[in-house]
Amino acid sequence: MLHREMLDYVGDISQIGGIKRYQMLEGKAKGVEAVDVDDGQGLRYTILIDRGMDLGKLVYRDCGFTFQAAAGVTAPQYYNERGEEWLQSFGGGFLTTCGLTQAGDPCVFEGQPYGLHGQVSNLPARLERCEADWQGDDYMMEVAGRVCQTRHQGVQMSVRRSIRTALGSGHIQIEDRISNQSSDRSALMLLYHMNFGYPFLSPDTRMYIPARHTEGWDEFSKRHMEQQEEMPVPCARAAHYTYLHELRSDSAGNTGFMLWKERDDKFIGVQVRYNQANLPYLGQWMYPKKRDYIMALEPCNNHIKGTALEEQYGTLRSLEPQEEVTCRLDIRFFSTREKWNELKTELEALTR
Repeated sequence: MLHREMLDYVGDISQIGGIKRYQMLEGKAKGVEAVDVDDGQGLRYTILIDRGMDLGKLVYRDCGFTFQAAAGVTAPQYYNERGEEWLQSFGGGFLTTCGLTQAGDPCVFEGQPYGLHGQVSNLPARLERCEADWQGDDYMMEVAGRVCQTRHQGVQMSVRRSIRTALGSGHIQIEDRISNQSSDRSALMLLYHMNFGYPFLSPDTRMYIPARHTEGWDEFSKRHMEQQEEMPVPCARAAHYTYLHELRSDSAGNTGFMLWKERDDKFIGVQVRYNQANLPYLGQWMYPKKRDYIMALEPCNNHIKGTALEEQYGTLRSLEPQEEVTCRLDIRFFSTREKWNELKTELEALTR
């Protein structure tokens, strides 16, 4: 961790790291407001304010962790909610949030058509805070705002998202406070689509997913249950491998997963932790197609088959009027064998 003493060595804190707010100027990204965060010791990522405050490109210690789709960053006005048209504005990035009343396959629910993965990642946020300052010995960078998904005589949901990183920490904390602002009960579908790509993602990437139960999402995945443990090599005619995990946790519901790779006795990877109270499942989607090489790990509260099927399962979650739930993701990056061993031991103890 970097402390106040370093100020004796620099003219301005931006010499080490910090936050930068700007607007994109070209192509379909034109007009998108963003914030770059640099922790000064190798962690750099982009917050896309106009894309639900999701996380775009992320790099740690000069290694890109994220899948970037061909569409790139796309402004909200290009979003089409019909069917699977969501894919036309899917840019990848480290985190794409899905919901708030729909996640998974397109469907019709209560007479209304719902497209793939819902609206929230295509809604611009109202920025409420973008600041960096000392909190004790830590230089804390925080970006916070509100995303509203509303319809007259219909859904009135909001997310207040806070994203925090301390200088030199290699650590991202995301907190979402999701509330139903209407006078009617509302379906609640949440899925945190975390998108890993090359060079971090390859067949030598290893994973620790402490599953107590796993099922294949479709018949093909059920026939290839062994594939969940290893990313295939890229191929021209790739299939989709999709699995739904229920993870082991401690008595309070805390759980998580890890990804890493080792080269020349050097480790680089990430640990993600969260609580199962509002995110009881973990989706895993692997698509090893050439030029679309991606694995997404997805803490979620549903079976990723759409709101209508979730209701049929009897597992559709909802929020009462004025009710609020909180979801937190704790994301820690590492680059040494010692830190890998520490975090893996910690997570194994938590999910034993």
